[in-house]
Amino acid sequence: MKTLLIAMLFGLFALSKIPEPEFTERPYVLNDDNTLSNLERADASIDIKVKGAGYGGSETYYSAFGKASTVRFNTTKLPRMVVKVEPSTDPAELFIISKADVKSDRRRFLLTSRSLGGKVRDTGQTEIALEYRKIRDGLYEITFPNGIPAGEYAFLPLSSDANPFQMGHKVKISCFGID
Repeated sequence: MKTLLIAMLFGLFALSKIPEPEFTERPYVLNDDNTLSNLERADASIDIKVKGAGYGGSETYYSAFGKASTVRFNTTKLPRMVVKVEPSTDPAELFIISKADVKSDRRRFLLTSRSLGGKVRDTGQTEIALEYRKIRDGLYEITFPNGIPAGEYAFLPLSSDANPFQMGHKVKISCFGID
């Protein structure tokens, strides 16, 4: 019983030592020494791929230049990540994590897929389900499921104040790779 109490107190002490992230709604890597590191922050633009001269529908992607992220992790030791949010905000409603389709000089992250008639198709095959655990008010730990395959990934914002289809519109996405 005494050992369990000591372990619980140590765990609470370690969580309280996690520094406050500088920016809200931006994921950070939580290092073993309780410091925070940035993920690759890439400029992403909208790409629309029309399939079969339009008869096959279309797909919309965020595209980021570069075949691979500069931030890398191993499949056997996935990172611990945290995100700071505004009070009463559900972190699951801020962004999704998506696996990239790597093409020549860029990583493409699928946002939407539509048929010729405009019907939305399921894009869940590229999304990774995350869980969030509250550390303290406004700070959550992001938990990855087991068995994430190697590849290129990014946290994609679910909303933007600007119109993403506006000419020249760019969005910052947080990228990393798993080897």
